[in-house]
Amino acid sequence: MYQIQTLAALSGVSTRTLRYYHQIGLLVPKIGANGYRWYDDQAVDQLQLILMYRQLDFSLAQIKVLVQDPPAKRLAALQAQRAQLQEKQINLDRTMQQLATTIKNQRREIMMQDEEKFAAFKAEQVEKNTQHFGQEVVQRWGQAAKDAADAKYLGLSQATLAQMHEFEQALSTALNVYLAQPKLPSEPAKVVFDRHRQWLQLTWPNYTPEVHRGLATMYVADERFSQYYDQLLPKTQPGSAAQALRDIVTYYTV
Repeated sequence: MYQIQTLAALSGVSTRTLRYYHQIGLLVPKIGANGYRWYDDQAVDQLQLILMYRQLDFSLAQIKVLVQDPPAKRLAALQAQRAQLQEKQINLDRTMQQLATTIKNQRREIMMQDEEKFAAFKAEQVEKNTQHFGQEVVQRWGQAAKDAADAKYLGLSQATLAQMHEFEQALSTALNVYLAQPKLPSEPAKVVFDRHRQWLQLTWPNYTPEVHRGLATMYVADERFSQYYDQLLPKTQPGSAAQALRDIVTYYTV
């Protein structure tokens, strides 16, 4: 059992913070007859867990819920956090390696191959896509399909990446034209469909009309996708670009 001053010295947490945790019901000590706060082994374990969650950038409100979870659920959550940190560490190591190589290339100590110059940036994009959309992709098309798509993207040449950017710009232009006079079927609608299909086929090794239609449906259902197309066409009504793309893809794949 620890008194508050002793626990503060042991943990590095101020007595003021411990009192605040008590006040909000996050870490409740036992109160002795003399009014002193006493912290048993369970409270010490909980404080360590709270500090771990704080290290992971959870808010106090979130932590208050998390520490009340059953032990098995808490353990699963911590293991998931560890997996995310391990992935971030891998990406950080990759970026550090890319930075060191870039410095040597700028000093003309080595000559980087063109593929090396962009490998880390493509890996970072894959990681961002996984964080934002990975779960939905796996649920809809399976882990093998996602892994294949990631591998294909990582293997793309700079010329292909430039082509992807061209298709994206052409898609944006075509969507603007279509939204001025939305009509199905129409030549602008067909251009939108073709450009989007071509863009997908560069990164999706097993393209099918069904996959295309499913993605377009997700664009409307998931606000993250809608926001992407809102940014692509900032002068249009929010959500209208994603909805138009879904309607076009549905028409030409059905």
